[in-house]
Amino acid sequence: MVGQWLSIAKAEFYVLTSSFRKHRYLMTGFLYFLGILWAAYIAPLLINGVLRSLIPLAELRILLMTIFPGLMRSVIMFLWVALLLFPLARSLEEIKIGHWEIFLSNNTRTKDILLGIFFGWTPLYGFVAMVLSPLLLSPFLMAFEVSVIGSVLIYGIIIVNVLTVLWLANYITALIQSKLGDSPRGNDLAKAVSMIIAIIAILPMYLIMYAAPIVSDFLGLEAFLFVPFTWSADTISWIAIMFNGIGLNQTQIDFFGVVLCFDFGVSMILMLGFIALITAIGIVTADRIFTISAGTRTEIVSTVGRENIILRGIRLLVKGHFGTLVIINMKDYFRKAQNLSKLFYGLALTIIMPVMLTLFTDNNIAETPLEVIGVFGFMFALVGAFPHAGVGFLESRDQLWIIQGTPSGPSDFIKARTLSAFLADFLLTAIAVFAIAIITAMELPSALALFVIGYLIAIGASMAAIGVTG
Repeated sequence: MVGQWLSIAKAEFYVLTSSFRKHRYLMTGFLYFLGILWAAYIAPLLINGVLRSLIPLAELRILLMTIFPGLMRSVIMFLWVALLLFPLARSLEEIKIGHWEIFLSNNTRTKDILLGIFFGWTPLYGFVAMVLSPLLLSPFLMAFEVSVIGSVLIYGIIIVNVLTVLWLANYITALIQSKLGDSPRGNDLAKAVSMIIAIIAILPMYLIMYAAPIVSDFLGLEAFLFVPFTWSADTISWIAIMFNGIGLNQTQIDFFGVVLCFDFGVSMILMLGFIALITAIGIVTADRIFTISAGTRTEIVSTVGRENIILRGIRLLVKGHFGTLVIINMKDYFRKAQNLSKLFYGLALTIIMPVMLTLFTDNNIAETPLEVIGVFGFMFALVGAFPHAGVGFLESRDQLWIIQGTPSGPSDFIKARTLSAFLADFLLTAIAVFAIAIITAMELPSALALFVIGYLIAIGASMAAIGVTG
């Protein structure tokens, strides 16, 4: 059927813009007008003013020229990671293959589904890229005084890269969903994977914030000449150099050529070749990555093994039916990959910032217990809140039966859930404090003070996340 992908794209676009209803095209055009105005005028003017207030333009130019190729690779790497992983994480929040099976049962080819979903969501991610790109590129365009033609070419390459990465993310998402869709725990595993992907996506942002020179030197190594985002970054770098307005002499241009290794033509050919390759692979192999097959699909199958030593210890400490209820809550929570992923996510976020501040800054930020608590303490709210946020009071009929069959059911159930959260917070806080203490060479009294305050913050955040603050 001709135009199947277009019909799917329209349906995705209508769902995406459902809040605008009959004004969706007008509002989309207006938002893109604001995006163009932002990218062409407002963002450069704003960033120019902020940077000039922080550092003289001459010093900024010298700094950027010193680490220019590597820093440009860092910026494009961050853009690639964000555009690749965040859509992937969003799509994996829940495995929904029912609409795929409806399409395929009506003789719709997988390539049409991929193209339709891709073009349906392109307006949203294109707008986001239009907003973010000037924030990342304006310092370079300003420092090198890139001409209008050069700026247009650079933004054109950014648009092409955005579309390329979105296509790659769409293809990988379809591949993962088709495989997890055959698993009885597909939904749970997908949510767990999405959380891990999100934490991976955050790391480049922290590295650019706190370790830009180190990351720039690292990405400037010749080994990264074979990474696709490097070809795009180097192409942009060459355009900025060729269309500069600061009068770079031939010696300076030759220096950049030595650092970049590949000239403009080679970088451009490699970039376009990669784009053509992954586009062709996606279209040619699309019909092989998703097939209808009978099976358990995403039905939830839960199994419980023998209690470990921690659960047996808790059962000894907390007697009676309440202790049994606590154990049931902990088993129900920790057997789900999604919840384990949340625990890892909250713990990782708590540790990442102190590690970055310690390893990549010159300031000793952990001299006194008061400074330790002031700088790091608030991060422990993530340990308490994130693992328990979004977990409903009742997640299944089994929990309803537990409440109905337990004396003082609702009261004891929420107390048991809160206590199990406190026990998890104790373990996570201890791990976080241990990691921070080792990395920052923190003394024992400071570590103990951080643990006490951090644990209190964590259990307060857990109570807020569970909803028992009132």
